[in-house]
Amino acid sequence: MSERIPLPMPFGWFRMSESKDLAAGEVKTVQYLGKEFVVYRGEDGQAHVIDPYCPHLGAHLGHGGTVEGDDIRCPFHHWKFDGSGQCVEVPYAKRIPAKAQLNTYPTCEKNGIVFMWHHPHGEVPKWEVPEVADWCSDGWMEPIYHTARVRSHPQEMAENVVDSPHFHFVHGTPDIPEKTFTFDGHIMRAFQGLTFTTGKGEVQGSVDIESHGGSVGITRFQGIGETLIIVTGTPVDADYHETVMRFSFKIMDDNIKATQRLADAFIGEVTRQHGQDVPIWEHKKFHENPVLCDGDGPIHQIRKYYQQFYAESA
Repeated sequence: MSERIPLPMPFGWFRMSESKDLAAGEVKTVQYLGKEFVVYRGEDGQAHVIDPYCPHLGAHLGHGGTVEGDDIRCPFHHWKFDGSGQCVEVPYAKRIPAKAQLNTYPTCEKNGIVFMWHHPHGEVPKWEVPEVADWCSDGWMEPIYHTARVRSHPQEMAENVVDSPHFHFVHGTPDIPEKTFTFDGHIMRAFQGLTFTTGKGEVQGSVDIESHGGSVGITRFQGIGETLIIVTGTPVDADYHETVMRFSFKIMDDNIKATQRLADAFIGEVTRQHGQDVPIWEHKKFHENPVLCDGDGPIHQIRKYYQQFYAESA
């Protein structure tokens, strides 16, 4: 992607929009994966992701395109395309040209997020985005969002998960956490036991991380309360990567105020640590053959895990 980090752009399911930010009949232009896309929601509620330019004379459908039913109409000559990208109407023509087709992308909507499947060679989806059963369910606070764009590559940022020593030396944890990792196809799992010190003594807890395809992460914290985080990562272009963290907290003993205090402290700590990582990510150089020691964690394993998400050799 860049001279500093010469890794390919991965393929997979990538976040295009939050569901709440795309109303029925709305058309949006987004820029991810090094190009522009148009995202729109049909009046039937279905979200679609398409290439932005009309195949007729190149008008941009994100600037004046309108939704009619499940279709989108070009603002220039009013050609209309259905959800599959097929032109279904040219108002002033007797025949629709056979090549009147928009490029569309596989789309799914899970956990309040609109995802698009990206593969540089147009291959079909190889896995599904998981549905998180208790996301936004009764007894949980409404999600709180944090978005950050960082000048880095998703693989470089993902290596932080297995890099246990940096939690002590960068983030100031009292010791180097011990984690266990498993790699199963497109899913990576990590587990770590935690001890929380409170005014009433120590509380035992844990953190479970599950990554799907390297672009969707589900993290659960147990201990002082219960926290659920859904993280998505989407490359913006050859230099920048966007991370969206969605925090949800289980309401403790019907006490909203106490839960909100926990949420404020928890999110403050997570964003503090993320902010400490940013200058390192934005200036470090990827070493294909790093000099590692026996306490560094499974760096080679996570790099091998990421290899499966590259259409080109990394």
